[in-house]
Amino acid sequence: MFGVKYLSHTAISPEEAHRPLVDESKGLTDNYKNLLDENLYLTDEVDRLNREAKKLARELRVANSFLDKVTKASVAKDTLNDALADANIKQRAYTDLLLQSCPNIIMLLDGEGRFILSTQAYMSATGTPNFEYIKNLKYTDVFPKYLAAHDMDAFTAAFNHVVASEETAHLDAMIDFARTGEQRYYTIELRRAGSTAPASGGPAAPAGTGDGAGSGSAFAAASVSLTGSSAGASASSMAGILAVMIDLTDFMREKQRAEDANNAKSEFLATMSHEIRTPMNAIIGMSEMLDRTELNIGQKKYVSDIRKSSGALLTIINDILDFSRIEAGKLELVNTNFNLKLLLDNLYSMFSMLCREKKLEITFNLDDSLPDIVYGNEIRIRQVLINLLSNAVKYTKHGSIIFGATIEIGELLFDVRDTGIGIRDEDKEKLFKPFEQLDVRKNRNVVGTGLGLAITYNLCRLMGGDLYFDSEYGKGSTFYVRIPYIEANDAFTDDITGDDEFSAPSANILVVDDIDINLAVAEALLSAFDIAPVLAQSGREAVDYAKNNRFDIIFMDHMMPEMDGLETTLRIRELGGWNRTVPIVALTANAITGVEQFFLDNHMNDFLPKPLDIKALNHCLRKWLPITIQEERET
Repeated sequence: MFGVKYLSHTAISPEEAHRPLVDESKGLTDNYKNLLDENLYLTDEVDRLNREAKKLARELRVANSFLDKVTKASVAKDTLNDALADANIKQRAYTDLLLQSCPNIIMLLDGEGRFILSTQAYMSATGTPNFEYIKNLKYTDVFPKYLAAHDMDAFTAAFNHVVASEETAHLDAMIDFARTGEQRYYTIELRRAGSTAPASGGPAAPAGTGDGAGSGSAFAAASVSLTGSSAGASASSMAGILAVMIDLTDFMREKQRAEDANNAKSEFLATMSHEIRTPMNAIIGMSEMLDRTELNIGQKKYVSDIRKSSGALLTIINDILDFSRIEAGKLELVNTNFNLKLLLDNLYSMFSMLCREKKLEITFNLDDSLPDIVYGNEIRIRQVLINLLSNAVKYTKHGSIIFGATIEIGELLFDVRDTGIGIRDEDKEKLFKPFEQLDVRKNRNVVGTGLGLAITYNLCRLMGGDLYFDSEYGKGSTFYVRIPYIEANDAFTDDITGDDEFSAPSANILVVDDIDINLAVAEALLSAFDIAPVLAQSGREAVDYAKNNRFDIIFMDHMMPEMDGLETTLRIRELGGWNRTVPIVALTANAITGVEQFFLDNHMNDFLPKPLDIKALNHCLRKWLPITIQEERET
């Protein structure tokens, strides 16, 4: 601190005190006044100096405080620098670890295609000792050893495209990095890393061309360069092309194995469908015709039981096939205009009879706002509602079933409420899973595969809707269906004139099948329409019949020995004349996805799945027989 000396007024000396008073009084007075003035000046000066001293003291305190802060900041800066240095060391260590452990080949190339860095995966794949062996070499000097010429050209084109456009490029290539003669499948992505904009005062310099020891150092150096942290370089002047190569060989092999397994499963299902449906065709067809004969009460019951059991077996087969299609993503949904109210009326007729047999009450509550004609998949909507109503009947022993249908903005809403056994809380999450049968002990007498609700749920989702439920165990369940509503897109016309059976005794029909029992079933079913068909047991026999006859319809079995249904159809078409346009309807037990379009693409007009159904046959005859030979039966 500054020392301050405070001054006082000056005293009068003794010599001046003994001078004559008279002579010197005037001078004394003047001197005294001068001394007073000087004393006042000095007093003011002392006050000013005191104020300056206080101001300097304050400034000194401020300076000391600032100096203390600067000292602390300097210490903090040193601490920060030490922390940054430690972080940089850790970052480089992590970078080296990433470079060594990354399973994919990742390379950084400069704008000229020179290697700046690479992951250890490249060295492991090629047997290169370390990165120094390829550092600063161009890929055009290295890759031709591993890539075929056309793959090399594709890589070069992709690289040049990324350099010129800064867009990401993708390509696939077969590469033999190990040079063992076994090429592996790689997918490659090339993209920009950094910026190509040149720094002011000069062109862009290649990234990462500084000295570095080993692959890790090269990676770290390149990383620093590309972020603009290296001395004398900015981020705007650095760029690189990042090449990421992923070996998908094992994945592709597994994918191929899965596809082969799926194809094998599809072939098995097709074979199973054919082998099971062929005898089912005989059982269902013959029981249908037997039911039309004179039988006593006991015989009627036996036939009814046969038909019910065969129908249940057919439902199981269809469920398995439908689920396999859904699982494979191959279930086709074809939308058309259809009569919704007629569909619901048919459902009421079907289930009111079943409910009467079980002494259950059934109610259909249909909102007046429901449109008559809608656009959608009639077959799958029917299947969804039949599954839900069937379950309600199946699991309800006493009480009632209530079906509701209404329309909201953009959605058709259906609900099925029953007073059945309900669903336990622990079983609810399993309800829509395949092959799940809940409460097996209580439901041991219920026949089914456990696929019905799984299929129903997936069908609703495929149609853009949803299926959900409420249930209380012991009291019943309610299932809700929401399906998008689409207005009919044009005037509705129905190809089928009616479901009532008719007579066509003058119809000339050829049935072709290599199995006697199938011919017998077809002949019996057609007799219900007073039609006596011509029967052929081979494709060659069918072609001979077609040469010499004009048939109204030809029913053609698909799978026959020697000449199958497809070849037979082609031969008949080649006969010319009427045979170019005669309706040919395929009979097939292969009810798999896409079969209808398959037959249409092979010169046929329609198809009927086996087992043959009298109603489906009725519709087919109505559709293809000339209207002039159709005679309505009196009711």
